[in-house]
Amino acid sequence: MHPLDAFLLSEGDDVVWEAFHENSKTSRVEPHLYFERHPSDQTIVTMMRGLREVKPYADRAKVALPEELGSMRVSLEDALTGRESAREFGPGPVSLGDVGTILRCAQGVTRDNVDTSFPRPFRSVPSGGALYPLEVYVWARSVTDLPTGLYHYDPHDHDLDVLGDVDIDDAFVQQDLVESAAAVVLVSAVFFRSVFKYGERGYRFVLLEAGHLVQNALLAARGRELAAVPIGGYFDREVDRALGFDGLHESVVYAMLVGRPVSA
Repeated sequence: MHPLDAFLLSEGDDVVWEAFHENSKTSRVEPHLYFERHPSDQTIVTMMRGLREVKPYADRAKVALPEELGSMRVSLEDALTGRESAREFGPGPVSLGDVGTILRCAQGVTRDNVDTSFPRPFRSVPSGGALYPLEVYVWARSVTDLPTGLYHYDPHDHDLDVLGDVDIDDAFVQQDLVESAAAVVLVSAVFFRSVFKYGERGYRFVLLEAGHLVQNALLAARGRELAAVPIGGYFDREVDRALGFDGLHESVVYAMLVGRPVSA
């Protein structure tokens, strides 16, 4: 027997990734998850208008982010070829302008679509059906002019909702790396925003979109000559609990650390 044969899965094994991939395939014959058949455009638009585009924190204080997109110090070509995952961060804070630029590039509004046939504004991140199921949070650890704490990014107003203090160092596998970062970007998904239209495949679209969003943020950080690294090593239930999510209807699906580069 070939040594790899022992690792091959036999039919009927209870493997989550296989079940997910199979269930999220587009089919011509299987019924829609929520509708008898695929919903009409009118139904989709009606549903979109009834769903929130971004979570409201109306009772929270706001922190305005710089309106102007911060200038990039590195070209796109150099950002792409020079991007690497930081294994450590140098001392010192990042600026509020850095944070605002990264968030706007990650999923800021790029077109308001007023007086068009599109029911929602467009953002910098591609999204299946322009449904935008993702929310972005920032755990500011060392950001100039921003007190330490947790914030929610509102892409429509381009500001931060102040959510208060939080300490989730222990919720990450690489605690020492998190402790040296200036800020942690946390991406959560409100799953129903996508799956109401696409059914099980909507979950696949959510994860794809999270990858697009974080790549935008990584390139923006590199463009600002900052160090950054995407993070998947965290204890989901602990992070969700700290952010007030139930882990089912909304859950953190990706994270990114950003900070000063280590001096050569």
